[in-house]
Amino acid sequence: MNINLYSDRLILRNLHSKDWLHFLRLHLDKEVNQHIRAIESEADIVAKFEQRKAIWQFESAQWLSLAIERIDTNEFVGLIGFRCDDSQLKIAEVGYLIAPEQQGFGFATESLRAVIDWGALQFTMHKYIGICAQQNTASRKVLENAGFALEGTLRQNSCINGIWSDDCYMGLLTAQRE
Repeated sequence: MNINLYSDRLILRNLHSKDWLHFLRLHLDKEVNQHIRAIESEADIVAKFEQRKAIWQFESAQWLSLAIERIDTNEFVGLIGFRCDDSQLKIAEVGYLIAPEQQGFGFATESLRAVIDWGALQFTMHKYIGICAQQNTASRKVLENAGFALEGTLRQNSCINGIWSDDCYMGLLTAQRE
């Protein structure tokens, strides 16, 4: 599925081979990943990149990763992801990684809103889920700014580099956006 989504300042598009160095840099950045996952091996990141730039299908339960670029400068901003968790119930998970120099400008919220609207129109999604570590206040603020509400906290749900953290499960019903 070829995807090009536009917002006021951004284009969200399928990953291409030219995005490899950006993808690698984001996945190796300790600060970007500190609340998400332990840094993976380059071989694992290569495999992830190849899977994410392959043809995506809604029912696959695989992540669709879209590159985020600024319209005015064509600068790479980050990645946003969408994964159908349950095609019958129309529930999807969303996630994002924003390059450190692009953080703080509202790009994560803007791209998240674009993906939410696209999913609602393209697949008639019923609900979106966003998961973030409790201490990741910036990510939680992005989700809240896009209309997500805290649905629950799972205690000691993630372990990154031997440190356990609680995860906030945030939800958005598409009916709330209408």
